[in-house]
Amino acid sequence: MNRYVKHAAAVLIAVLVAVPMFAARGSANFSRLVILGDSTGAGFESSSLNQRHQEWSIGAILARQVGIPLCAPGAAATAHCFAQPLVSYPGLGPELLLNSLVPSPVIAAAPGQGAPLMNTFGRPFNNLSIPGATVGALLGLTGGEAPSAGEPTAVSMARFILRNQGTAVAQAIALNPTFIVVWIGNNDALNVAFSGNPATLTSAADFRTRYEALLSALVAGAPNAGMVVGTIPTSTLPYLRLVPPMLVDPATGQPVPGPNGQPIFYIVSDANGNITQTTAQTLIPLQTRTKLAQGYGLPPAFRNIPPFSALPHVGEPLSQDDIITPEELATVVSRIGEYNAIIRQAATTRDIPVAEVGAAWERLHNGVNLGPVAISGAPVSGGFYSLDFIHPTDLGYLLLTNSFIRTINDAYDAGIPVASITQLFQNNGAFFGDGTPDGSKLVFTTDDSGITNAAMKQIMQLWAKSAGSGSRRMRAVGH
Repeated sequence: MNRYVKHAAAVLIAVLVAVPMFAARGSANFSRLVILGDSTGAGFESSSLNQRHQEWSIGAILARQVGIPLCAPGAAATAHCFAQPLVSYPGLGPELLLNSLVPSPVIAAAPGQGAPLMNTFGRPFNNLSIPGATVGALLGLTGGEAPSAGEPTAVSMARFILRNQGTAVAQAIALNPTFIVVWIGNNDALNVAFSGNPATLTSAADFRTRYEALLSALVAGAPNAGMVVGTIPTSTLPYLRLVPPMLVDPATGQPVPGPNGQPIFYIVSDANGNITQTTAQTLIPLQTRTKLAQGYGLPPAFRNIPPFSALPHVGEPLSQDDIITPEELATVVSRIGEYNAIIRQAATTRDIPVAEVGAAWERLHNGVNLGPVAISGAPVSGGFYSLDFIHPTDLGYLLLTNSFIRTINDAYDAGIPVASITQLFQNNGAFFGDGTPDGSKLVFTTDDSGITNAAMKQIMQLWAKSAGSGSRRMRAVGH
């Protein structure tokens, strides 16, 4: 028996030696923290980039958790702080506000426009996330591109973030970073939400080439830096599900029955010019509402039916770019799966830990309970998505940051504390019970919340009606 035990132990040791534990590159040194990404790394919310929410970007939250202060406007380039391209409220957008909750949510842009607050900052920003950026944009844009009509969002955003000082990758390396966070790839897939055309997806081959080049450049330029990368989500955004694929009564939200008693689905011209119809599974991006309001998609019979007869384009079909078919959605989901496989493979071969942020996003989208607070992907009331129905709220960003933190802790044996949601009780525009059994006393402010006073009164009235249920739930989020 003793000989058997010794033999088994020897075999076990040999196996452990043959299959070493994963070794993350660099170390958990956060003195010069840098993040590269897109709008989700920048703290973009409710169609706006502004200081109120940039302070809750993934990089900013991580910086605070590791003890690095955030740079304020006017900070010196030599200051030890996490610098971001801050924009005054209501931001570059401007930010969307919830003005009314009943009988249905009324969302409108805040008046005015924000202005950059850090244009004269004397070094690259620590947060080099560029709203609208693809992987290729981080490698190619410098911020020196000449303005042009209809230019992509990434080009205009890069102009004040990169300030013609080199690409995001080059500026990250110039900071001599000790730790780098990379979360990019969302826009390589997300552009299809605005184009309605899967042809706008970055091909898997191009994504691989660019992502490999991105990581190779960072590893070569900062060979001793610790790193973590994140996967991207496959969840179908509320932005694609808010507009029904059939005619509905705006007063009730219910489908309008046709002569046969069935819903009236919109007409669409296919790639060959043939007229088809949407189905219950068709997705209609939010921007298509503009064409629907002009009568596009309504069958020709509506030309003689008031009030539709007053619309200028009744009887004209929607185009294929105005919708996303189930087959096209399947293509998008499959392509994102390819992107994530490429991210994992490219990172693993370079000893870079991978945070499964995409999976964390999907869990939050599907719904989770955080003690007394329920979070889900439900528009307005769910607490995860901001009012543009694409980007997370401050709370959503905080929870996604914790996914990065847990991965860093596991890979580097670090002890970074996860960020607590209690930080957001006043900033996030949500409201919570104060711990009393019926949740009747609320703690909230309207400052920075994105919820107007009138809307807050309506929220309070709805809360009072449901306070006896014994359940405290986040009812509305103001970002």
